[in-house]
Amino acid sequence: MSGQILRIIYYLVVAFVIGTAAQYITGYHKQRVFTTFVLGFIGVIAGDLIASHFSLPDLYFFGISIIWSIFGAVVFVLLFRIIRGQW
Repeated sequence: MSGQILRIIYYLVVAFVIGTAAQYITGYHKQRVFTTFVLGFIGVIAGDLIASHFSLPDLYFFGISIIWSIFGAVVFVLLFRIIRGQW
């Protein structure tokens, strides 16, 4: 049980860091903490799917494709900005 809780905490921390990095790369850092988690989490999922589907080389950190996760989060933040009309 405690191993699962630590893994969830780890994914939340990584999602927050990736979401924060994506927001600063795109210049869009006016969001709340929850939005940063969501953007980072979606970026992690999208980046891992892209990297695994195309068998792309990457730097993995505890099973998470860091470079492609940041790329996926940046793309998602840009789409988020376009949809919200804040481009």
